[in-house]
Amino acid sequence: MKFCWPYASLSFSIQGECRLLDSLSREFVVEERSRGIECRFFLQAKPCASLYGWVLFKVCHVIERNKLSLFLYCPFTTEVIKLPHLGEHPLFQVATFALNATSPKCTIFLLWKKYGTIYIKLCTAGDCTWETFAFHGFDRLDRPVDAAYTNGVFYCVFEGGQLGAFNVELKEWTILVDHQLPTISLLDAKLIVSDADVRLLTHRLSFLKLDFSKMVWVYENDLNNHVLFIGCTSFSAPAVGETSQLANTIFASDTWLHPEVRFYGSTSPSRSRLYRKCVKAAKY
Repeated sequence: MKFCWPYASLSFSIQGECRLLDSLSREFVVEERSRGIECRFFLQAKPCASLYGWVLFKVCHVIERNKLSLFLYCPFTTEVIKLPHLGEHPLFQVATFALNATSPKCTIFLLWKKYGTIYIKLCTAGDCTWETFAFHGFDRLDRPVDAAYTNGVFYCVFEGGQLGAFNVELKEWTILVDHQLPTISLLDAKLIVSDADVRLLTHRLSFLKLDFSKMVWVYENDLNNHVLFIGCTSFSAPAVGETSQLANTIFASDTWLHPEVRFYGSTSPSRSRLYRKCVKAAKY
């Protein structure tokens, strides 16, 4: 999805635009534009996560510096679900959510680290307030960089390669990997989770998988006929049937306005990084 909601010239109305990309044809198959004051709350909005056709946006308010708001948006139906006020200084560092936004069990997850303490906020769509948790004694952890959800657990990876897990039912926070990865920067790393696997993709295209038996990251040099979609939320899917032509391919987009969509080929057996194949998968 590519989006933009700027002011329209000098009229101070908001012109909204949303485009959805078909990864097979690499063309935009859905394009919507709208004008009017109803789009005003999209100003300064940036996506934090996306699942099941919904996008979690955060809005940094220009006038009130320490005020942030969050909402869920569905580009297919244009439905918006506003979330509770975050309170004072809600400067979270990673955010994601679990399940379809229309499900009563849809849970929004925020995490930030400050002075050796991990703070987590949870709410469900329709809640009036956030539930806040604080876990102390984490001075060695680096800055959190990405979060993802699967099977009742929110995972969070930190800049040094440490990995934490929050169990929603038990309300417990656990460090799975507590050591730093040498010589690898995870500043813009993406966390990819599925039913049984947790993987990392770095901005230099190093691909790693969590070995649960030893709780260490190990390098991978093959996508195993999967296609990866990298964005504010990243996921992996088997390339079978109609999508088999996408096997061993990565589609990646930035989260800024109108990002270029890039795709990359599979790895060489002798290398740990993926080959860069092509840039600009579609025209604007």
